Amino acid sequence: MPVNIFIATVATLVIGVLPAWAGPLHQAAKDGDIARVTQLLDQGSDLSELDEAGEPALIIASLAGHADVVVLLLDRGADIEIRNKGGLTALHAAAYAGKLEVVKRLVAEGADVNDRKNFYQMSPLHGAAEEGRTDVVAFLLTKSADVEATERNGYTPLTQAGWRAHWDTAKLLMEAGAVCQKAELVGEPLYKECTKRQ
Repeated sequence: MPVNIFIATVATLVIGVLPAWAGPLHQAAKDGDIARVTQLLDQGSDLSELDEAGEPALIIASLAGHADVVVLLLDRGADIEIRNKGGLTALHAAAYAGKLEVVKRLVAEGADVNDRKNFYQMSPLHGAAEEGRTDVVAFLLTKSADVEATERNGYTPLTQAGWRAHWDTAKLLMEAGAVCQKAELVGEPLYKECTKRQ
């Protein structure tokens, strides 16, 4: 079964605090405190700085769904392709977290919907499918997201959705042309359930 790649970061956001080693800009981005983010940027905070978990402010804001902070960071020169220590981008984070407004903004600003240049070789569509973010999946499909892209273990977004029993999401992927992967790769139970729904 695929590994939940954002679990540690998501956990910190869910409980509402970042670790003590988070820098002021990272904390303000997580909080969605646009006034504080603006102040810190005016004081010269480095947009490319990673916190000790390897996350830049743009990815933290995207994962938390703070579209206004994302826009500000981009307007102030944040690299839309900045990556965390695993090579994932802000679009991966927003897609995984189901933050549709942020996903739309990042795509409008030029984020690559088929980016797989990361340790996991996963696309934003993989992340959205794994978490059953049906609205994000639907949007990414309108932007030519590759339904047959495979991550490092050879799994497609459809397989990611199926393993987590997100069958509404899987249906969208199938309607876009995704096909069930072979039983030898995904296992007989998932293959049977997937082909039954194909």
